[in-house]
Amino acid sequence: MTLRAALAALAAGLAGLLLAGAARAGSVPLVEYKHVGWSMEDGAPNRINSIAQTTNGYLWLGGVEGLFRFDGVTFEPIRQTGPDGERMVVSAVLGARNGDLWVGLARGAGVLVYRGGRLLDPRMPDPSREVTDLAEDRDGALWVARGGRSRNTLARYWRGHWEEIGADWGLPEQPVWQMLFGRDGTMWVVLNDTVVRRRPGARRFEPTGERVLRRAALAEDAQGRIWVSDGSGTRTLRSGPDARWLTRRYDHDAEVGGSRMVFDRRGDLWSTTWTDGIFQIAAPGSAPGDGGRIATFRASDGLSSDQTHAVFEDREGNMWIGTELGLDMLRPASVIVETGIPANSARGYRIASTADGSVYVSDTGNLYRIAPGGRPQRILRTAPNTPGTLCAAQDGGVWLSLRDEVIRVGPDGRRTRTLPKPGGASGYGCAEDRLGRLWFTGLDKGLFWHAGGGWHRWPGLSSADGLPANAAIDASGVAAILFRAPAPMPVQTPFMPLMRERFGIGGLEGVLPGQAALYVGAAQGMARIANGRVQLVRADRYPLLASINGLVQTPAGETWTIGDSGILRIATATLDRAFATPGAPLPLQRFDFRDGMNSFVQKSSVGQAAGGGDGRLWFLARRNVLRIDPSRLARNTLPPPVAIRAVTVGATRYRDPTAITVPAGTTSLTIAYTALSLSVPSRVAFRYRLEGIDKGWIDPGARREAVYSGMGPGSFRFQVIAANDDGVWNPTGATVTVTIPPTFFQTWLFRAACLIGFALILWALYSLRLRHLADQIRGKLEVRVAERERIARELHDTLLQSVQGLMLRFQSVADHIADEHPAKPVIDRALERADQMLVEGRDRVRDLRAADRRSLEVILDEVAREQPFSSATTVAITSEGTPRPIQPLILDEIVRIAGEALFNAALHARANHVQVGIAYGRTRLSVSFRDDGVGIDAERLVRAGREGHFGLIGMHERARKVGATLTLDSTAEFGTTVTFSLPAAVAYLPAPRRSWTARFWRRRPNGATTG
Repeated sequence: MTLRAALAALAAGLAGLLLAGAARAGSVPLVEYKHVGWSMEDGAPNRINSIAQTTNGYLWLGGVEGLFRFDGVTFEPIRQTGPDGERMVVSAVLGARNGDLWVGLARGAGVLVYRGGRLLDPRMPDPSREVTDLAEDRDGALWVARGGRSRNTLARYWRGHWEEIGADWGLPEQPVWQMLFGRDGTMWVVLNDTVVRRRPGARRFEPTGERVLRRAALAEDAQGRIWVSDGSGTRTLRSGPDARWLTRRYDHDAEVGGSRMVFDRRGDLWSTTWTDGIFQIAAPGSAPGDGGRIATFRASDGLSSDQTHAVFEDREGNMWIGTELGLDMLRPASVIVETGIPANSARGYRIASTADGSVYVSDTGNLYRIAPGGRPQRILRTAPNTPGTLCAAQDGGVWLSLRDEVIRVGPDGRRTRTLPKPGGASGYGCAEDRLGRLWFTGLDKGLFWHAGGGWHRWPGLSSADGLPANAAIDASGVAAILFRAPAPMPVQTPFMPLMRERFGIGGLEGVLPGQAALYVGAAQGMARIANGRVQLVRADRYPLLASINGLVQTPAGETWTIGDSGILRIATATLDRAFATPGAPLPLQRFDFRDGMNSFVQKSSVGQAAGGGDGRLWFLARRNVLRIDPSRLARNTLPPPVAIRAVTVGATRYRDPTAITVPAGTTSLTIAYTALSLSVPSRVAFRYRLEGIDKGWIDPGARREAVYSGMGPGSFRFQVIAANDDGVWNPTGATVTVTIPPTFFQTWLFRAACLIGFALILWALYSLRLRHLADQIRGKLEVRVAERERIARELHDTLLQSVQGLMLRFQSVADHIADEHPAKPVIDRALERADQMLVEGRDRVRDLRAADRRSLEVILDEVAREQPFSSATTVAITSEGTPRPIQPLILDEIVRIAGEALFNAALHARANHVQVGIAYGRTRLSVSFRDDGVGIDAERLVRAGREGHFGLIGMHERARKVGATLTLDSTAEFGTTVTFSLPAAVAYLPAPRRSWTARFWRRRPNGATTG
């Protein structure tokens, strides 16, 4: 330090003492905040230099280990690509208003900007050894303090261009430690030994006349006052020669002073100290008595390290401290440990509230009174007489049992009455009813009450009966006595006996007076007693209501309880509704170790809670006395920003995705998501769904990862929503679209090819089957043809030859008979008939040996003409398709079936029109016979065979014989249709096969051949 700087600091100190009457405030522990810490063992980075938050809610940590982003649960390192990515040392971070994160680096690396999931290099000119600070002005320009040198110590980045700031701007040639832009746009810069400023719109910096020590820090309060802190203390900054100092200045023990400072939204000033933890000044600059208390938080209080370098307030009002060994968070605690009453009372604590709004607490050797709005004040020292039970007195003050006596103590701590202790009993509970009777429970010593100037023992209780454990006064002023064991009781008693057997909800743990009813806490639920009626709620439906040991009901209509599940806040009307209608919804707010509790509730049937006249509530725990001020509880109304952190497919991780395409054939993926509510991350609730996969919203609890498997190709939209610790939902949430391209085997082309291939296989199988059947039928037909040829040969060679020889013999006989002989005409007629028979036989033999070459149409026309149709019936024959030659035997069967069908139509149908249709198909040959006659009824079809009518049966048999199908459709309205159909491979004669040379060579029109 130069002599000039030392003299300036001394002058500033003397001026503060003379002009302001500087006061050194004694520091107190910082107890009204809940502390949460993350050490290196928890995965936190060490040697944190700077903390920032971007508009998307992520907390960013910069330090010697690099850059990390934090969502309240996971520390995620952000690496710079390239060979130097693992050696990035971050000295400053800043969340810009446009959502970018600016990163200042050490080791002469300049600055980076994180945008769109990547670290980009804006190429700042002439980087310094270390960036000491980053700031953004109200125009959105970025300012960089380039530490480690004295010239051109500032750089400005505006609209994509850099500008170096130095002496030509009026900036002294000193290293810059910190920058601050005030609400009015003024830029304040801390140098080695002074502070300079640049007014809005000005080109040059101007001195302030303020002298500071090295590494001084600046902050602006809600009134627009600029504060400075260094080794000489914390004070307001003089902004000109005419400025006045405030009436106070705050000294502290830290040698460096506040190295980084920030005012929180409550107006309190927070500062790191570099080597001595952190300190907080409550509302500095307020009127005397309203602020100025200095509180500290060090490693001895739980801070991860006393070497504190960074302090930051996030969007939810939480304070973050970066230290040498980790990260710490301090947020206003809902449950506050009362430091005015010593911790860890050997015999626990007792509590009672009185009509004047006071709360009394006793510990092992003292009695404390907490007046409305006040702090605990010890009003009586009781040691060595250890206090026992404590209860409110009707005429003010409290009753307190000591080792040998029971005393009544007034608000000022004076004894107003002393009673001997009854029967040598220890005090387990006491209560004074509306008639002024003081009830005293002595467990195995019995139950006592004081009235008429003396003690009385309730009769009928032995040392093993009843075991009265506690007493309380219900809403009507009657004493309620809790017994640990069954006790014989008359029908009428001056008190209300409470025993386990009466309720059936397990062991009784607390008798809890309310405003309009008496409540009983038990291991398996709660009971409510009002107007002689008992109502129950059971733990199987309301698990948080098990083992309640303390209860307070407030004028605001709220019921507060303490038990194994912590402290519960319930609307009294809602609680009463749950008693009246078991199973009714019971919304509540729970306070536990995440809210400032540091010990479990005392397991005693004596009341463990009390309410003061100022609205504050007091609860007893094993370690401390706790308090809650409902008027100071602030609900977190900020919906949490929701983000998709990454999508992981195999070994590939896609960071901050919005729409991605993953490798084809992907079947499983993992989606990591988060909600940026940093106050109590363990209470953040999530719901997610993957459209096309999930049928509805999935509730994963506190898990922040969704895993899907067995997926196929397609486009899938994943959506996640979240609620903060107070149940405020962000219904929009975050989404990511994941596209899984199909592999070749999953494309429509491959599927179509497979379908076509499958169809071809089926067709091939069908063709093979059809060919096999055709070969079978053709074989049978060939056998039949061979048989017909044999029959034709036999007829020709035997029968016809024999008939012809016989005819020759008869002709010889006829030639020897005279023409006048009477036998002559007979023999001639016989010979003529025999000759006709011979011709017919030869025709039949010709038919058996040779196929009919006429077309099917011609043959069927001939068959139709032979039928006995009436003259009014018209017969038409039609064909479609290209006529093809038909197997002879098939043709023969068709002709026989046609004859039978047309004969039946002519004989029975009484039709006007008969139509014969022939369809030459590529795959089938069909022949149909349709008439518009009277039809054939089903009953006639059934009895046709029994009555000897075998025409229809024969047609079916002929069709089956050649592998064809014959269908008959007949109705009275539309007539009868007979359809004969068989496969083309069976019906048609095969086309003549050409040799391979004939198939290869073809003749040109001019007669030449070509191949």
